[in-house]
Amino acid sequence: MSKNRKEVVVDGRFKIAAVVVAWIVALGAGQSVFAQVEWTIGGVVVPPEPGWDRHVLGDVVFDGTTYHMYLIGGPGQSPVDSVWKVGHWAWSDTLGTWEPDLNNPVLVPEPGQWDGYTIGSIAVLYHEGMFHMWYGAAATHLAPTYAGHATSSDGSVWIKDYAHNPLEGLVPGAPGAWDDYGMAPGAVIVEGSDLRMWYFAFQGGYSGPFRIGHASSTNGGLTWVQEPDAPVLEASEPWEGDVVYWPTVVRHGGSYHMWYTARVLGVSVMMGYADSSDGLQWRKWPDNPALTPVGCNYLDSIAVLLEGNTIHGWVSNCDDIRDATSSWFFADDFEIGTTDLWSFTMP
Repeated sequence: MSKNRKEVVVDGRFKIAAVVVAWIVALGAGQSVFAQVEWTIGGVVVPPEPGWDRHVLGDVVFDGTTYHMYLIGGPGQSPVDSVWKVGHWAWSDTLGTWEPDLNNPVLVPEPGQWDGYTIGSIAVLYHEGMFHMWYGAAATHLAPTYAGHATSSDGSVWIKDYAHNPLEGLVPGAPGAWDDYGMAPGAVIVEGSDLRMWYFAFQGGYSGPFRIGHASSTNGGLTWVQEPDAPVLEASEPWEGDVVYWPTVVRHGGSYHMWYTARVLGVSVMMGYADSSDGLQWRKWPDNPALTPVGCNYLDSIAVLLEGNTIHGWVSNCDDIRDATSSWFFADDFEIGTTDLWSFTMP
């Protein structure tokens, strides 16, 4: 296959769309990073199911044996106007395919509580033998979003952290602020003994604008501090409208890589890519959008899982979850030495 194209399987037919994600950018004094990302979107791995008419990819984690995929979904087109829950699917060499959890849905709203109406976002982390989920939820229809935490020993049975939920530091801001209608967890990574989160926040309601912020935790994700108390990524291009959300972030070496969703209401939902040296100052790829939908007008979200020298991807395109493969090439201070170590390929 040519390296400047992606092939997308739709209803058994191949459609060809040009996509080349190549970016050379200086990320701070003395550091240069070359990153090239090419995605090939494949077949459907999780189709819509009864009770999951619409589902959006939340996260995928690997526990050393099994891949765990977490989706949010339910009836209706969005968690704003319908009750959405969290579902779990698993894949391993022994399963050979993604299998729905018999316990689905594995995390649900609790009427009368802070998360009583709907769950609108999730970020899942597998760390030191335990699964952690941070999720955004609303108490009632059109109520502001707060964030909570749950844990699981097996990825299937989840226990909400009633002692700390909703979480300190992830609450709606002051009236008129960029996050005055709450915030929704999008990605969490471990950095040393701390955790870092990228979330999306709402201003004035759920029609927009949405912006992406950052927070950190020093106690295992029970309390958070917004750093800075300002967006780290916001819409700036026509294709983004005034809504950027669903960030997924991975770190490789000394740089961070974010894929994010942008929406022009009633027109399109597409995917962008940005790079950063510190996770706070982001530079968007100048040829965004990096991924566009096929067969409809919305590509909602992407999950990217980095395992050593392998990158895995899954996308929510239309109402299906599809797998995605990528070749990723990196070099720090690439002006020096050979290109022997640049290969970074998904088989």
